[in-house]
Amino acid sequence: MRLIVIPKLTRALLLLTFAVAVLVTASCANPEWQGWSGITYYEGSLFLGSMDGKVLAINPDSRKDNLPFPGTGEWAFPFPTLGAARPVCGPTCASPTPIANVYATPLVAGQLVYVATCSGENGRILAINRSAPGYAEGTPMRSKGEWVYPGGLESIGAIVGSPVLYEGTLYFGSSNGKVYALDAMYGEKRWVFDTGGKIWTSPAIGNDVLYVSNYRHKLYALSVRDGTLLWEKEFPASVSSSPVIAGDRLFFGTFDCYLYALDAADGDVKWKFKGGNWFWATPVVKGGAVYAACLDKKVYALKADTPVEHGEALWEFTCDSPVIATPVLVGDRLVVSSKSGKVYVLRVETGSLEKTVAIGAQIMAPLCTVDNMVYVHARDKCIYGIDIERGEVLWKFSSVVK
Repeated sequence: MRLIVIPKLTRALLLLTFAVAVLVTASCANPEWQGWSGITYYEGSLFLGSMDGKVLAINPDSRKDNLPFPGTGEWAFPFPTLGAARPVCGPTCASPTPIANVYATPLVAGQLVYVATCSGENGRILAINRSAPGYAEGTPMRSKGEWVYPGGLESIGAIVGSPVLYEGTLYFGSSNGKVYALDAMYGEKRWVFDTGGKIWTSPAIGNDVLYVSNYRHKLYALSVRDGTLLWEKEFPASVSSSPVIAGDRLFFGTFDCYLYALDAADGDVKWKFKGGNWFWATPVVKGGAVYAACLDKKVYALKADTPVEHGEALWEFTCDSPVIATPVLVGDRLVVSSKSGKVYVLRVETGSLEKTVAIGAQIMAPLCTVDNMVYVHARDKCIYGIDIERGEVLWKFSSVVK
């Protein structure tokens, strides 16, 4: 029997991809490993997916005053049972669960809240009335503008990345490898593009072009109008973070520990920067700088338009543990949270530490900011309201509600 030797780098990449697959599939199939949704702020309310199969609307003022839930403008919507879940990878893997987990950050526009779900290998997009959810007996109420895709007992692959809304169309990727474009008002399919590999990141849109990656090491640029392929590019490893567009460049991380800057027009690599681990969080770009959080416990500030092919660091800051959550900018401060539960407030010019707030619970979900407040959905199933100016937690609220 011939011995097949796998190169060291290839073995490492295979292990990285397997580790991510185990994390996501286990989280979708086991109630003990449920998803962590980001928070969206819209017209005075916070919207998020809870870790027990619900969507919540929270009034920050009511939570600050510790009023009984639900208060004014608040509600908890349990996901309806829309068909049976299938096992993730056969009888030897995790058993199916009817609980609909949420990794994606809800998207809110007008009177609708768009929520992407994951239950085993099943996924759906639900449009929920923002003021008063309907779904009588599991059926969306068209009189309230609600819909679900796909309908009936059908489902598509698990949806892990967040949907994006652009000019009346909702775009998202699925673990079945396909990108979907739906009419945002009625939920009707406009087009589908098959990438041939699992999609667990969110798409990005700029100048009528949709950018999306899959776990077969590829990044695609598609026309938002009809899904026509404009260009594709293959990398040595899969894309680990959702891409972000700033000006004429596209920024994202890969599982071989690089952060890339691409020309958004043709995919030409402008520079790549090597970190000490994966760049899982979505990069934040502003004022000519890219702020990239890494699993090596560091946050890097990089020059966005540097001509140096290996990237150019402006500063770096080391946290106490890996950074999974996407940071946020609050004025001239960058707010970063580590997995252990520490929130760091840094000066964007220098990366110097201004203050630290510890919540005592793991943080993996993207941060949300409004004015001087930062909202955190932590792994203890609680939402925290943190005043960045004062450097303290103003309120804490459990997302496990009836």
